[in-house]
Amino acid sequence: MNAMSLNHLWSYLQGLSLTASNQRWLANHLIEAAESAESKSQKKELVFPKIPKDYKPSAKVLAMTCGPLPNNFDVEKELDEMWEERAYHTR
Repeated sequence: MNAMSLNHLWSYLQGLSLTASNQRWLANHLIEAAESAESKSQKKELVFPKIPKDYKPSAKVLAMTCGPLPNNFDVEKELDEMWEERAYHTR
């Protein structure tokens, strides 16, 4: 919202006959919404594990990972999730 819209919103809120309890309720909900938006926008730092150069996946892993992928498979999404999962499990 731009400053003009915020000023209009503030004027509107001041024009309402809100009790102290109503004002507290509104303030708490605005704070909760702001904190939720902040936490969603902040990504946690990823820590990538070191994989040795001579690492060889097991036959079971190769069987699960080799072959054609389904048509609706989102490689980028899966890679992001994999790295996040690895980063959080190594801490």
